[in-house]
Amino acid sequence: MTSKIRVTFRFKILLSVLIVVTTVVSLITFTMARMFHADKVAYVEDLVSLVSVHAAEEANLRLTAYQDQLVTAGRVLDASNILRERRDEALRNLFSRSPGLVALRVFENRKVVRLLLDSLAIGAVGVSRTSFLAAIARQAIPFDSIEVGALYVRNSAISSLLPLSTVAVRVPRVAGRARLVVVGTLDLNRSIALGRSSSAFDVFLVDVDGRIVSHADARRSASRERLNWLPPLGPGSLAMVKQTERDGKPMISGIANVGIGGLRAGAEIPKSVAYFALRNLLVNLILLALGLLVVAAVVSLIWATQMTRSLGQLTHAAQAIGQGNFDVQVAVPSRDEVGQLAGSFNQMASELHGRERALKEAQAQLIQSEKMAAFGQLGAGIAHEVKNPLAGIQGMIQLTSRSLSADNPLHETFAILEKETKRCRAIIDSLLKFARQENLAPEPIALEDVVADTKAILHHELSLHRIALETAIPQNLPLIHGSANQIQQVLMNLILNAEQAMEPRGHGTVEVRAAQRDDRFIELFVKDDGPGIPRAVQARIFEPFFTTKAPGKGTGLGLAVTFGIMRAHGGAIHVESEEGRGTTFILRFRVAGSHPATDAPSVEASDPEDPTPEDRQAA
Repeated sequence: MTSKIRVTFRFKILLSVLIVVTTVVSLITFTMARMFHADKVAYVEDLVSLVSVHAAEEANLRLTAYQDQLVTAGRVLDASNILRERRDEALRNLFSRSPGLVALRVFENRKVVRLLLDSLAIGAVGVSRTSFLAAIARQAIPFDSIEVGALYVRNSAISSLLPLSTVAVRVPRVAGRARLVVVGTLDLNRSIALGRSSSAFDVFLVDVDGRIVSHADARRSASRERLNWLPPLGPGSLAMVKQTERDGKPMISGIANVGIGGLRAGAEIPKSVAYFALRNLLVNLILLALGLLVVAAVVSLIWATQMTRSLGQLTHAAQAIGQGNFDVQVAVPSRDEVGQLAGSFNQMASELHGRERALKEAQAQLIQSEKMAAFGQLGAGIAHEVKNPLAGIQGMIQLTSRSLSADNPLHETFAILEKETKRCRAIIDSLLKFARQENLAPEPIALEDVVADTKAILHHELSLHRIALETAIPQNLPLIHGSANQIQQVLMNLILNAEQAMEPRGHGTVEVRAAQRDDRFIELFVKDDGPGIPRAVQARIFEPFFTTKAPGKGTGLGLAVTFGIMRAHGGAIHVESEEGRGTTFILRFRVAGSHPATDAPSVEASDPEDPTPEDRQAA
């Protein structure tokens, strides 16, 4: 018969934790009891050794964290793809979250390129900023001997109130770039609380020179005390125990490698209190074991409940996604594997939601493209059918007008008819241009040449209306595939539209800039400081015959033709505008190959004139 007893996951966790804790505590208690009845001297030496090893492990963890923070600070500062303001903000946040860190300096080629100070900590001990900077500047740092992945640590105490140490790392960089070294000045007594839980042992850290860099008694590190009895240690963290003497008192001392920065952790205890401390330790251990069992039971129960609650939230969210609701997020504050799972789940849901939205936008663009193509085919047919009769009508009007006498009042009427007939022919020509399906034979062209030719053509026209045309095209841009004439037509359409938008104001500026965003595309920006385009109008500006100009001043086909040319070139056109703050058209072209003038090896650098995403947003 199948058992129907249901054992919950939280109960399994609770039972497992209690078994593990009970087993571990029992083994520790049993071992300590036997050691207490064994040779007491050996026990004390083992205990000192154990404390020093634990101190070394704790110091290794803390110093590794500081090393990672310093490397992160260097990489943040070295990240050229992040704005300087964002890098400075990240650097300040990293500095403020590092306990005990009083100063942070970044050296490039041995020159300080960034400096952060904890002015409150310095001022609290009565040291001025100038004196402090002068003191740390005198600290000699061996830049050439600091290797990548290694941590440099030395005692650099300034006064009895500032028992500081200097830590430094070298940040890995691309070959050929200047050496970047991040140096931190910190109070290890504040940041590494070694052995503070036990008053029976004096726990300390010493650097490669044998000087104390961290001790419960800050005066010992501030005085830069040097331990001459330190024995040489090989690699690893195994401790060595030695009988020493301090201030005339016999001591039992242990020393262990920290494993980072050449540091060693030590622990010492007077022989006179060692045995008494051991007895107290055994009693405290038994009481702690009992308390630990109770605390472990409560904590494991709370933890198991929270963990299963998080799994339940993930289950409901997965069901919601299965039903097509991608706009769902799971709030799990923990940073364990469940928290990582929740974060990955939220990221997956966000990406699915974004892809669904992108799919809908792509579908809308596809529908719009199909509508434009269908309209082009229909418009081409209608235009061909209407153009020939219209030409005949225009010819008859001209012949009839010439046959009239000079004083005939019908001359004015026929002049109006001829003018409107020419306007109809202009509309039909624009419609044919929009609908024409040309078999392009694209060739590699230089974008800066097309922009220069367009500027030369429009210079006189723009100067008449007091419109300034500014261009900023990098000389090393790769070539693009396309037709120079058609791309020139696109630029002329956009620039003349900007001129007409700014014409009522009587002056203005049109700026044409270009930038290479990746290895495949080049973006061209046509920006004006005109009145801008209302958001409701932006959605329709590429539709044929849609225009906001006065009757008789526009056909509404200029931007539609531009859209068709960009699509035929395999590119894209996008508009960003805000009323009262101008308009920016963004053209994207495919790269054909390297520019013929680019003979020298390229240097990776960001052009300060290149528009950033923030620039486009501001436009």
